[in-house]
Amino acid sequence: MKHILVFNYGSSSLKYALFEQLQAKVRESVKIDGVEDCQKVVRQVIANIERIDAIAHRVVHGMDLDSPLPINEETIEKLKGLVSLSPLHNRLALAGIEVCLQELPQVPQYAIFDTSFFRELPFTSRAYALPLEFYERGIKRYGFHGISYSYLLKETARLLGKELKELSAIMLHLGSGASACAVYKGKPIDTSMGMTPLEGLVMSSRAGDLDPGILLHLLRERSPEELEHLLYNQCGVKGLTGSKDIGKMVQQAQEGDPIAQRALELYVYRIKKYIGAYYAILPEVDALVFSGGVGENSPVVRELVCKGLEKLGLLLDEGLNKGKDLPLFINSPDSKLKILVIKTDEELEMARQLLERV
Repeated sequence: MKHILVFNYGSSSLKYALFEQLQAKVRESVKIDGVEDCQKVVRQVIANIERIDAIAHRVVHGMDLDSPLPINEETIEKLKGLVSLSPLHNRLALAGIEVCLQELPQVPQYAIFDTSFFRELPFTSRAYALPLEFYERGIKRYGFHGISYSYLLKETARLLGKELKELSAIMLHLGSGASACAVYKGKPIDTSMGMTPLEGLVMSSRAGDLDPGILLHLLRERSPEELEHLLYNQCGVKGLTGSKDIGKMVQQAQEGDPIAQRALELYVYRIKKYIGAYYAILPEVDALVFSGGVGENSPVVRELVCKGLEKLGLLLDEGLNKGKDLPLFINSPDSKLKILVIKTDEELEMARQLLERV
């Protein structure tokens, strides 16, 4: 299995990479708009690659399924049943998988789930305080961005010169979707996203944490389908500013726009709350890690997040924070914790997992 094609389905983009023995030969990211567009791009990609020994598909929600999962008729039915739990991502992944099965039925294909990284979360962070029968039916917290966190964990250990089993960290994946993760001794013990990718931090078009009473109230005036569309597409930064572009929000806030300033304050406030919570539950912390499109590329967001957290031993070096060549250490020499900026690589991590476990 030398030539592995990896498809990473985002909510509005498709990243793909071809690896030969974990060396990337092709890497691209394409904007897509819906299922038909996704399938068109997948067809074009596989038509232009001469040799493919295996295909790995990122599937955001896998419930308790482990990765890599061989894709066949039985698993396709399982994947169809998961679309409602992550409609923005799983629907596109399923569409891409179906194209690959049609065009390359002889090539082994595997699903790699974001949720697999969090399969061993402790009950205290896995369960909601609902009747236990709901937990047994699968209504519990699964966590997301697990492929990214798996890569970031290994990379952080390498950069700090620590064994994976010795590393404890707070990691932030800040992109269009955003989440936080607490790791103790190399194992995730909590994360901000829950049963679906709606819980937790403020995102580009998702609100993050909500009082469920709000949803009950809105269901009196909207259908479930309308409410689902609102929650996934019209909230978060989009709801607060009219645009889901987080970079635009940051720029407008710096220029003095009061609406953008207020939205940015809320965005950063929620991140700080999770950092504080994870600092409280972790027996020890070695590092704070920034990643994702915003975490990697916005010194302003990183500075605002770290500001006021000096009491936790987080001391940012403003000069280092403005550096562009990743990975970066952006903490001052006196900082108790290391502060890192790492470019995540979900495609490489997926190829690694496939080679390691199949």
